[in-house]
Formats: sequence, C-alpha cells, structure tokens
Amino acid sequence: MPPKRIPSRRPVVAALAAVLFFASLAAPAQDVKGRVVVLGFDGADHRLVSEMIAEGKLPNLAKLAASGSFSPLRPTIPAQTPVSWSTFSTGLSPGRTQIFDFLKRDPKTYRPEFAVASEGKRSFLLGSGNRAGAAAIGGLLAFLLVFALGRLALKKTLPAAAVALVLAAPAAFFSFRFGALVPESLQTVHNNRQGKPFWEVAGEKGIRSVVLHVPVTFPAQDYEKGRLLSGLGVPDVRGRIGTPSYYTSDPFFAPKNKNEFSVELIRLESNVGTISTEVFGPYNKLFGEPPVIKVPMTLTVLPDGGRLRIEPKGSEPVTLAPGEWSPWVTFTFEFNPVVKLSGIGRFHLASIAPEIQLYLSPIHFNPAKLPPGVKITAPGGLAKDLAKRFGLYKTMGWSIDTWSMSEETIDEPTFLDDVTFTARQYRKMMDGLLSEKDVRLYVQVYEFTDRVGHVMWRFLDPGHPAYDAEKAAKFGPSVARNYVEMDEIVGDAMKELGPDDLLLVCSDHGFASWRRSINYNTWLVQHGYLALKGGDETQADLEMLFGQGEFWPNVDWTRTRAYSMGLGEIYVNLRGRESQGIVEAGAEYDALRQEIRTKLMELVDEKTGLRPIERVYTREEAYGSFDPNVIPDLFVGNSAGYRVSWQASLGVVTPELYEDNTQVWSGDHCSVDPDVVPGILFSSRPLRREPRPNMADVPATIYRALGLTPPEKLDGVPLF
Repeated sequence: MPPKRIPSRRPVVAALAAVLFFASLAAPAQDVKGRVVVLGFDGADHRLVSEMIAEGKLPNLAKLAASGSFSPLRPTIPAQTPVSWSTFSTGLSPGRTQIFDFLKRDPKTYRPEFAVASEGKRSFLLGSGNRAGAAAIGGLLAFLLVFALGRLALKKTLPAAAVALVLAAPAAFFSFRFGALVPESLQTVHNNRQGKPFWEVAGEKGIRSVVLHVPVTFPAQDYEKGRLLSGLGVPDVRGRIGTPSYYTSDPFFAPKNKNEFSVELIRLESNVGTISTEVFGPYNKLFGEPPVIKVPMTLTVLPDGGRLRIEPKGSEPVTLAPGEWSPWVTFTFEFNPVVKLSGIGRFHLASIAPEIQLYLSPIHFNPAKLPPGVKITAPGGLAKDLAKRFGLYKTMGWSIDTWSMSEETIDEPTFLDDVTFTARQYRKMMDGLLSEKDVRLYVQVYEFTDRVGHVMWRFLDPGHPAYDAEKAAKFGPSVARNYVEMDEIVGDAMKELGPDDLLLVCSDHGFASWRRSINYNTWLVQHGYLALKGGDETQADLEMLFGQGEFWPNVDWTRTRAYSMGLGEIYVNLRGRESQGIVEAGAEYDALRQEIRTKLMELVDEKTGLRPIERVYTREEAYGSFDPNVIPDLFVGNSAGYRVSWQASLGVVTPELYEDNTQVWSGDHCSVDPDVVPGILFSSRPLRREPRPNMADVPATIYRALGLTPPEKLDGVPLF
C-alpha cells in the first residue's frame, strides 16, 4: 500500500495570512493619542509634487512620505473646490452635501444661482414699523420726562400733562426722522451645504479644535470647544466673490476679456495735479438710495512727478511711487449718519506717466469692525481677536485676486506680490495657533497653490495658446516656488508635532492645461437638443449673475430637451421638474441621457484630432444618493487640455463649439475628469493605498484617528 499523502500546508498558511492581512485592514486601528493636524493645499497637483520630490525640491514632504504615506487622491465629481472640500468637511458625497458645482439652476426659472449659499432678508427691530415705533417711543419718553419734571415744578398734574404733551410732539417727530435712519431689514446668508462637519462632532466629545479657511464654512457656525475662520464663500463688502477696482487716465484702455470678471473700471479725467474720483463700496441693500455707497477720494500727482498721493475721505493718506503697494487702508462707507460699514483694501501703483494706472484690491470686511450679521468666525469675537493678535487680514474667501490678472489690469509681478503677502499672513496665524498644545484637532486650508496654478499654468505648457517663451522663463518657476512654500509650511507644522501626533496633508484636486474651450450648449443646439427662437447673440458675465440680469433670452423651451448650466453639467428639460419641461420621465428620459452621452463620447475636435470628453457620468454613477430635483442629470468630464467655456457655464450659446483659450486663466480642473487631475494625500502614519483613496476617505480617517463615531454613514472608509 502506498504511503498516505500528507497535503501541503503552504496553501493553508497562505490563505490564513491573507485572511489576517485583510482582517487587519478592517480592524479598528488604535486612536491617535496625540493631536491630529490636517493641512489642505487647494489645487496641489499629484504629478507636479511627485516630480519635485524626485528632484529633491520638497524635502519635508519627501520625509513625510518616507515615514508614512504618499498617494494620489481622487477628487469628487466634479473636481471643484467647493465640491471637494464640502465632502472633506462632512464625509458625504456631493449628492448628499448638495454642493456639486459653484452654480446650480432654479428649475422654475432656469436661472443660474450660487450653489454654495443663498441670500435672504430678516426684519431688523420692528421692520417696516421702525419709524412709527421710534416716534412712539421717543414721544412717550419725552412726555414722561417732561411730565415728571413739570409735576415736581408745578405741583399740579393737568398743567404738567399739557406741557408734556406739547413738547412730546417734536420729540416724536425727531424720533420718527431717526427711525428712518434705521434699516427695516438686514441681509442674511444661508449655507446650503448639507451634513455635519467632523470638527463639530469632535467638539461634542470635548475635543478642542481650530479650523481656518476651509471652504463652504460661511456663515461661521458656533460649535463646542472650537474656533473657526471661514474660507471660500465669504464675500467682499460689495457682496461679490471679489470686485477689484482699476483707476486709469488712459481713455483707450479696455479690459482684456470684455470684463467677464467684473473689474470696476474708473476712468480719471487727468493725469496731472489733483484728480477727484471715488471708491466704490457696497450696494445699498439697506435703503435703496443711493444704489452704491461710495467714498470720495482725491489723487494728487506730486510736483516731482514720481509719486502719487491717495486720499480717501476719512482715511489716512498714503503716498506711492510706481511699483509700490500701500499698507492696509481703512474705508468708512456711510449709508447715513447712523449706519456705517468699515472695509479694508490695498492700493498698488503701476505707473503715473504716461498714464496713471492704479489698482485697488477687492475691499474686505474689516475684521476689527464687522457689521451685524456678517459672521466670519466662530465665536463671533474671534475675528477681532485674530486681528489684534496677528494684524489686519483678508476676510474674503477668494482672498487672492485672479480676476485682475485675467483682465490684465495687474501684471504677473504684482499678482505674485499679493500671493506672497496673503500666504505670509496665514502662515503667521498657523504658527501662532498651532503652538497651542491644548488644541487636539487643527485644520487649515491654503489657497495660493490653486490661484497661482490658474493663471501661471500657461508658462508650463509650450503648447498652450497663451504661452510666451520670454515670460515663461521669468514666471514659469513661480508655480514650483509656491510648491516649495507649501513644503516649508509642512515643515513648520512638523516641527510642532510629537511622535504621537498625526499629520495629514491633502489637496482637493490637481491641475491640467486648459488649451481649448468647449460649449455644451452650442453642441446641444447643433444636435437639436436645445432650440433657439432667434435674436441677437448674448454674452453673460458675473455681474449679470449677481445683478439678476437676463439669462436664456433666445431659448425656446417648448422645443428644448436638454440644456447645460455650470461647469460641465447637463440637465434634461424634464416635465414636472422644469417649469417648461417636455421630456417624460422613465423610458424617454433614460433614452435621451444615453443618446447624449454616446454622442458626446464620440466627439472629436477636428482642429486637434483629440477627443475633448474623457467620460460622461450619470448622476447615479457619480453619487449613490441625491435629490433628483437638484442634482444634474449628466456630468461631463473633459480630457486634458479642454475645459467648458466661461460663457457655457452661464448658459450662453456661442457661435463656435470650440475656442482657443488665449486667456491668462490657463490652467484648470473644474470640468476636467477627476482621474485626469488627482490631488495629493500625505500621512505621517502608513495608510492603505488600495483601492485608490478618494476625498471622502480623508474625513473617515480623521474620525478613526480621533476615536469618534460619525453621526451618519459616510461615503468613504478609514485609510488606516
């Protein structure tokens, strides 16, 4: 009888090892005993970071990768700043946060609206009864005071009452006039993001935190054990995402892009002597008249011809030579003798001769004197405390002005000066606040990596229509220099951390060159999905969006089956959802989406021979859960080199389907497929790399590190 064969144990051991390995991935990791520090760098690109690490240019990030982990991070669909950071804050997909773009549409009117926040009004004091109430209170107080004094002096009730009644009348009149100086209502802002941020959950468990500049956190919400400074979403004093001003005596100057970006252009009557002009402040939403609150200002060319004195009314004058920046200038905008608003801005003088060229930054709310209802910090007093501790600082969410670069009212050196100024202030805050050892959770997002990428990417791409070899040699390295600054900031944080602390460094998306623009509304017209009824071609800009201008003037909704709005989304004109919908839900809806998707994926740009569309997602593929009345029906992800045009994002049909992008704004990600523009994820502790991490995994990992249970099921998983 042959000997009995003993089966090999190797397959069993291998299987057991595999089980233990995967079980270790699923098993809870021990909580981080020390602090959790999260640094976000908007737009930091994985490819660039990888190349610079390999070249030895990012030593701190290289050290972090060697001791812990470094991997690409897949952005949200779409790869946009407010979308991705909203998922970062809550752990929920954009379908659940309902922040899926900068813009959304109102299905009743088809108008574009800001997706991040909504404006409203609330009554102030007695509302429309402020005048009558002031008159009644003033008259009553005067009557009681005079009556009491008269009763003491005259010792008789009736004469005292008569005198008091007579004198109460003028008091009531003047009080009535005073009541007219008090607004009936105040503007309110509602944050549309759904979901609970992880720092609020941490606060409920007694964990102290500091959160700085995370997008979509305005208005700031008070929470336990925490301090927060809002990021992207905070407007300037005009209620815009940034309205810079440009003063020039050149009568022939015109903005580069027909002022799509709403730069306030102020023409000066002269370039010698003293010139009278104005500083444009807030729109008058409190009283209506005048429509815009302005501050008178004089500009004086000094006798030597080489300096300009700038004197806004009520502010300290500043004198600049060409090439110089002013310090912060405080402006007081008077609605009336009672209601005033304080703002801060900085001037930059480009030239005096042959023409005056003077730039004024967007005017920020003064953090030391915030108006009622503008809550940029939690708690509210933190804004003033930060100003006392670190000096005046930019409060506007989009704090680095890219609009003036796009309109070429400032040049590259001026822009980069402002980048340095902005980053330095926020680094100062981090250095001070991160040193507070009782703060167990610290989160800060820097934006400069994104803003520099948007306007300087043309210098990294010789194939870009706006590439200039001479300028590229001078300004192309600015992108890498800002990544070096990112590395230095990470190094500063690493010095503050102990062996038990966890450091995460991430970005919301990467970047790609934007060589060619595509307009989906034009494509929809060409293929019979969007019907026009004739009329002149239109052009939209940001001011139309804020100012309730007319949109879709030439569209025949009775024959339109689909339309595009926002940065890469397509909506079906669905019956019962859109006010003039014609497409039936069910089979017709499904067939239309599939038809549009198939044709878009087959699209080829005849000029380049390239396919501009990388992928088209249905909303079911993009998000597991969503509100069907809010979320678009299709998301179109562009290939590298392409992006949806500015005009297309506002619903405009342009004559040509494609356009060369000759603009300064040359790098982007907004409608680019997420797999084309991955972000970065570093950790001081080893993290799981497969499957590839996505943004929703980051907050899930933070919850695990802090030993916290999320308030609801997240769309990501811990990476430990």
